[in-house]
Amino acid sequence: MPNLHQIIAQIQRDLYCPVCGKNYEIGEIRLKGLVDRTLMIQTICSNGHMTLFMTTFKNNFQEKKILTVNDVLDINNALEDFDGDFQKLWPK
Repeated sequence: MPNLHQIIAQIQRDLYCPVCGKNYEIGEIRLKGLVDRTLMIQTICSNGHMTLFMTTFKNNFQEKKILTVNDVLDINNALEDFDGDFQKLWPK
């Protein structure tokens, strides 16, 4: 899996606001969670449009998916049980 700097740089290059089409600045990209090789990313463009993305890393290939309402509900349910221990999520 790429390091955090590489992930944010790729997000900044590849993702754009689905409402207004603007590219994101680094300060508009927020990493909200990690499960296995899937990151949940929240973005808020300079026009105030908020979007949630999930991105999965597999052998240096990245798949992007815009979240549905059901995806957000599933993530919310999973995060309710999350104890904040990221070391359990990142096995060595």
